[in-house]
Amino acid sequence: MKNPFKKKDNTAIIATIAVASIAAGAVAYLFLTESGNGVRAGLTKKIKAIAKDAAVEAVNKYAKIPKKVAKAAAEHVAN
Repeated sequence: MKNPFKKKDNTAIIATIAVASIAAGAVAYLFLTESGNGVRAGLTKKIKAIAKDAAVEAVNKYAKIPKKVAKAAAEHVAN
């Protein structure tokens, strides 16, 4: 017979709800406020720059194309 006084461990559920609430608040801030719009624009620029640099490194490493040429190609594709 089960012990009726033993409590269930709901730590994972509480942690999941807390993380989801924080994520929902961050998304709401980014999409519903003017300053969030600026933050989104800045993040987009940074992510594009990081992706461009990663592409240049990959092309240089695997295709043995010089970085200058790969960077020029990445600039052309990005714009």
